[in-house]
Parts: sequence; structure tokens; C-alpha cells
Amino acid sequence: MARRKSKNTTPTNPSAELVPVESRTSGGWLLVHGLPLVTPGIGAVVFAVLIVLAHAKWGGDPVWTPLLAILFLAIGGLVTVFGWVSAGPRVLLRTLMVVTGSLATGALVLGLIVGMGAIWPAYTLCSLVVWVLWIIWRGTKYAGATPTPEGAGSPLMEAIKQAKVQFANTTVDERGVVRTQVETLPGGTLEGARALTPLISAAGRAVPGGTHLAADLDEDGRGVLEIATRDNLKHGVAWPGVAGLGSLPTEPFAIGEYQTGPCLVQIVGDVSKDRRAPDIKHLKIGGVTGSGKSTGARIFLASQMAKRRLNIIGIDLSKGLQTFGPFVHGMTWVITDESEARRFLQRLKHVIKGRTNHLTAERLMRWSPKSSLNLLEIWVEESKEFRQFASVYADVVADARSAGIFFVSSTQRWNYRTASTDVRANHGAAIMFGVEEYEDAEQILPNDALAALGKNLQYWGSNRPGYCYVTGLGIPVNRWSAMARIYDPTDEQLLAAVEVGTPYRDGMDEVTARLFGELFANRTRYPQAIWGSGNAHNGHSTAAAAAPTIPTQPTPSDAHSAPHGQVAPPAAPRRPSTPAITDDEQEMTDMADNEIAAERAEMHQTLAEGRRRYLGEDARPTDLADVDPEDAISGVIVDPNADTGEEGDDAVEEAQASRPTPEEAQRMWDEALDGWYREGRAMVSTADLSELLETVKRDRRFLYRQRDRWLEAGCIAERPDAGGWDLVASPMEGATR
Repeated sequence: MARRKSKNTTPTNPSAELVPVESRTSGGWLLVHGLPLVTPGIGAVVFAVLIVLAHAKWGGDPVWTPLLAILFLAIGGLVTVFGWVSAGPRVLLRTLMVVTGSLATGALVLGLIVGMGAIWPAYTLCSLVVWVLWIIWRGTKYAGATPTPEGAGSPLMEAIKQAKVQFANTTVDERGVVRTQVETLPGGTLEGARALTPLISAAGRAVPGGTHLAADLDEDGRGVLEIATRDNLKHGVAWPGVAGLGSLPTEPFAIGEYQTGPCLVQIVGDVSKDRRAPDIKHLKIGGVTGSGKSTGARIFLASQMAKRRLNIIGIDLSKGLQTFGPFVHGMTWVITDESEARRFLQRLKHVIKGRTNHLTAERLMRWSPKSSLNLLEIWVEESKEFRQFASVYADVVADARSAGIFFVSSTQRWNYRTASTDVRANHGAAIMFGVEEYEDAEQILPNDALAALGKNLQYWGSNRPGYCYVTGLGIPVNRWSAMARIYDPTDEQLLAAVEVGTPYRDGMDEVTARLFGELFANRTRYPQAIWGSGNAHNGHSTAAAAAPTIPTQPTPSDAHSAPHGQVAPPAAPRRPSTPAITDDEQEMTDMADNEIAAERAEMHQTLAEGRRRYLGEDARPTDLADVDPEDAISGVIVDPNADTGEEGDDAVEEAQASRPTPEEAQRMWDEALDGWYREGRAMVSTADLSELLETVKRDRRFLYRQRDRWLEAGCIAERPDAGGWDLVASPMEGATR
């Protein structure tokens, strides 16, 4: 079968010049590679001397000549057969062994019988032919023309021969990276070639983790092997700063470098230009403490400070502003309070639904720059803190992609105690920093990356901060097993990234801001960086700068009305107030509960007496099913034994007239909750709702019914401390949600 023409699959790097790998011509090289080229000639001369001596000693003897001729024929035949078998499938070497053995045996027998003087012309010609054949074989061996590389006694060469692969077109660039094309032979696979990478790395004294086999994405059985002979990332990689000022979220940006060049990532493809462009894949980041996760987060976020049509929301309940501090004033929203984070996630479910409906109205199946919505990025640092409301987290992560929302979740370990299997599966991209066990890597990296790495997978732990594997994010699959290192920025660079991106960053789009409602309007705003060397010279902590005094982002109503690159005039923010239950209020609540219990007991006694008086002793409890117990509390059902005149009838009618109808009572409660929401309250307590019962003249069951209705509508959410409910939304804004 005709051999297919090999394609050049060597990856190119504009900054590195590729040159062929040349052999060294030292004394050792001449001894190993030059001596075999002259050995056939030396052997021919020595063999001729032996023929002359044999003829002089035994030639012409009637007994010894035939016996030695037979013996030489047998020995020559056996040596020739042994050489033919030893050559194996190497056709050229097998032919060379047969020709050399046959000519040597024939020359020895003839020279013994007739002498060297009679055969020297033929002997000389045959010796030259054999010599030329040996030179051709040696040359084709090192030129790579033989089907299988040789290397008798070399374990690596034997392993390569067993794997049935071959290497060709070897080059090296100025970064010290050796590249060679890999092609499988009949019966071989690239998986077998990947198994050789640890052996090749050790034999070549390569950088640990610096050997990488990239398979050809278009043709199976071909690939490129890269071997980093020196560590270009050992001393860290300086960040070149923000690139692509004013670019869209669909444009790639660099977060670090491979041994071969920059590591470019892309959040989402531009489907308006390419229908096959990749969609959003949520990103999970993992690694032990000290492995470089925080530095990776800063580089990723700082690189987006100058992008348009992108809003970044950061959540960190563990470290506060330790990670977000240098560019907190450039982010759209930063959440460090647990109560606010809970209300944010509850509200996000409605935001996802509203954004999805808006994209549907724009005839878009997924987010693209054509939409009036901005891409929303939610960065959750130390996601282990979300375990207490993991079900809500899993729901929003599963549905966020269709609404143009990109989740980034970072934590040390992605085991079952931190995130469920569904949450891990919904994060299609990953950055794995140093881990300590294979199980940790297995829960972060996708199966394709683990299979490509094989035994070459590096763990690092905290010994090599910044080293990582990056998958997804627009990176080709054949690069997922390549080791990278995150850029190492200075504090001044992070602060400068926010400043240089100010003219380009957009505020929250009107639709999303309206969907978040008062929760977004009352967010904490930061006028400057909270941490960084820019404030270190003051000699004291700058945490006090977090006081929300001056907004740096436009308010929702002014987000699109202000000119491009300008910030709307600052407005005094309304700080949320969380009502605290005092001991007196708790005592009053208990007294109210006791009074209600007493009234309920009195009600049952009145109903029992009425049943005995009007229905007789044979009455069943079902006979009173149409009686509303609330009427007994409000005074509609009165003691039947009491003498009621005109004044009593007037009292009953007045009580009925002053008591709101069920529809009016529900509206009054919704208006009260709406007022608290507009004030910026974070929670609603049981005492607050108990006070409303006096207004609407209802019992405790009315409170429970309204609570269940608000929970179902998503206006309130249960708190883990059971001290009340988180106030998430207003029941009066249903039309906008």
C-alpha cells in the first residue's frame, strides 16, 4: 500500500526560530560513528591475509583441502543463517548479512583450493561491493530511512521498537525546545508513544513535566513530541500587562506561558461570526494552599479589566478582599457577606430566567455581542463556603450558560464534600495547580487530559507555585497535557490594569440591573483599591477604605445614559439595615403567642357549647367545617349564652366592617414586605410578621400561609440559623421578574 505523504504538524511559535538538530563531530562521535564506516575495508584486508595463510598451509593437500573446504562451507552457512535471523524484519540489514556471508564463505573456500593469486580480482571487486553496502546501511540507519530505529543494547530504543513508532524531522528552537514528528508504524498507536514520554524525558534530561506529545487533531497516528531541555519558566514569568484595550469578551487573552510560548484563553466564541464557535464552559480552579490559585485569579481578572460588554461579580466569603482587593474598584460587584451571598444566589435564579427570556426575544439561542445584554462573569473564590446552600449553587450553575453567565469556582479540593458530581460536571473547563494526590487531579482535570498525560502527570503540591495545567477555554485538546505557568504580576501592574481599563469598562446593562433590583442598587461600592503596594507606604491597613461612600460604577438607571468612558455622578448609597431582635421584643412575641393560644382555646370552647345548644349532643366535628376559626378570634362568633341586644349587634357589625378582607389583608402584607425590600433590609424576622397580624386582624395561620406564598415566589429564603428569612425580592415587582 502506498505511503501517505506526511504533513508538517510541527506547532509554530513566532518568537522562536526552528533549526535542524545537527550531530556533533567530536572525537567520541568519530569513534562511535566513523569507525564502522572503515571496518569493512579493514576486514577485507585481514580476511585476504587469512586466505593466503590457509592456502599456504593446507592448499593442495589431498586430505586436508577437501575436509577444510567442507568445514568452511558449513561454518559460513551457519553464520550467514544466524545473521539473517538476527536482522529480523529489517530487510536492508538482512540482505546485507546474506550477501556478506555468502561472498566471504565462497572466497575462503576458493582461496584455500586455488590460492589468492587466481581470485584476487574477483575478491577485490566483491570486497568493494560489500563495503559500499555497509556504508549505505550505516548512512540510511542514522538518516531515519530504516523502518525501525536501531540501538542494540539500548533500553529506550528497544522500547521504541516495541511501541512501533518512529520519529523524524527533529528541530530545536531558541528556547531549547526539541520537536520531532511522531508517526505510528503498522500495529502501533499514539497511546504506546505516550507511554514512552517518561523514558524519553529521563534520557534527554528534560524538565520535569516538560515532555508533551500533541496528537494530530485531523489524522490519527500522527503527532508532535516536544521536549523542553531547559526550564524557561523556572524563575517566574513576568506579566506583560493588559492587552487588547477595549476588546470584547470573545477575544482571547494570555494568562501565562507554556515552555513553548504564551498560553491564550478565551471565555466564549463569537457565534455571530462562526456558528461553530465554542460556547461558555464554566471554569473550576483547584490546588493546595500555596500552589498559586490566588495569583491565577488575579491575572485572569486583571486581564479583563479593559474589556467592554463584560461585568464581573466577585464572591469571597473566606478571605474577604484579600484576592479582589487590588482591583475591587474595577469590578461591577463584590460580595463578602454570607447573608448577601445567599440572597444573591436566590435572586440569581430569577436573573437567569429573565436574561434567558430576553435573549429569546432577541432571537438568540446563546449570548453573543449582538445582544443588548453584557456577558456576566461570576467569580466564586473558596467555593467550599457554599456547601451550606449547595443545592441552590448547583441549580444556578446548571442554568447559567444559556443566560450568558460564566461561572468561575475556585477551591482547594473538588471532592464530594466540596461539590457534587453535577456541579463538577457542569464546569467544563479547568485549571489545576499543584495537588498532592492523583484523586485530586482526577476530580479537576477532564478524562482527555488525564489520558494524554498518563504517567507524565505532575503533582507539584506547593513546591512549584504557579505551575498548572489548563483545559477548555478555547485551548485545543492536544494542548491540554502541556505544562504552563501563570504570569507573576506586581502590585503596581494590577493597580495600573484598573486605571488603564476605566475608559472601556461598561456598567451593568439595564435589563440585568433591573432583574437584580434593590440588591444590586444597595451593593457596597469601592472608590479605590483595598490592598496593594500602592497603599503600603501609608504604614497602616487600608481596610477602612471599603466604606461605601462614593460609587465607582454607574447606577442601573444611568448605566447606558452616561457617555462612553464616563462615570455617572455619584449618588449617596442606601446602606442595608438588618433588624436585630431584642429581649423585650422576644418577650412581647411570646406574650402575643400566649394570647393567641388563649383566644384559640376560648374559641374551641364557644364552638363546642354552640354545637351542644343548636345541634345537639349527636353533632359531628364535620358539622362545623364551614365555620372559619378566624371569625371566632375577630369576634364574629360570640358566646351564644350571652344576652345580645341592639348594642351587641352593633358591636358585631362594627367588628366585621373594620376587619380587612382576605384580599386586602394579603395586599397589606405584600406592601409591608415591599417597603422593607426598598429600604434595603437583609432579612425578615418572626417578630416583624407577628406585628402585622394585629393590623390585618388575622391569626397565626395567616402568617404561615403568607410565608409559604413568599417562599414559593422566591421573595424570601430560609436562613441556616432559623432566625428568620432572607429578604430576596419584593412581591410587588412580579411583572419585572
